[in-house]
Amino acid sequence: MVSGLGRTAREQLTARYVLSLVAFLALAYGVTRDIETVVIIAFGLAIVEMISILRETPTVDSRWVGIGLGAFITAASLAWLGWELTAAAEPGGPAWFPALTALIGVWFLLDAREDFADSTESDEPDDMSASEVMLVMNHAHLVVEELKQGPKTAAELADVCDLTESRVREVLDFGTDDGMIYPVDTDANDTAKRYALDESKVGGFAFVRSNGKLILRRLARPFRR
Repeated sequence: MVSGLGRTAREQLTARYVLSLVAFLALAYGVTRDIETVVIIAFGLAIVEMISILRETPTVDSRWVGIGLGAFITAASLAWLGWELTAAAEPGGPAWFPALTALIGVWFLLDAREDFADSTESDEPDDMSASEVMLVMNHAHLVVEELKQGPKTAAELADVCDLTESRVREVLDFGTDDGMIYPVDTDANDTAKRYALDESKVGGFAFVRSNGKLILRRLARPFRR
């Protein structure tokens, strides 16, 4: 299992991807000028990447990853909430925040229960993990920027975006379902399918609409039964 985790980590944490995370943290520091905020963001990104690596490793049952994550967030949040409600905490502490994160932990537990009930780990957008949703949104930005330059195949997009082809196809599947990305006709001699971008569906409102639908579908999954 350890070797599988190492292999998955090397595939996902490419030099270009790690540098993009470092650049994001540098930008966050430039905006906030607060090192503690940057450390919190970095910690959150590290957790997201760790969960993604665990879920992508074939020898690890991702359903148990969800159980462990939900239990950890819920327990830590309840402990934080208890501390906020004691005399040891400063008056007026943000008690609402640990209460909110505890609810998020419960959501992860319910979502993992749904995975066990379905006995499946589908890669369809409706069944994506929370970390998968974040990754698809991040990768979608890279793919869209490249498609603005002209139609490309999945293999070409994977090469220029420094992503695996399976990751690119996740974005293409979601984009074609939403109508933002569409396949284009190619020459008879060109057997590879090319994809183009409908720029009328690109922009602030379109981004919120498409990604908002993806997030809402994902959040509602544990409560569909």
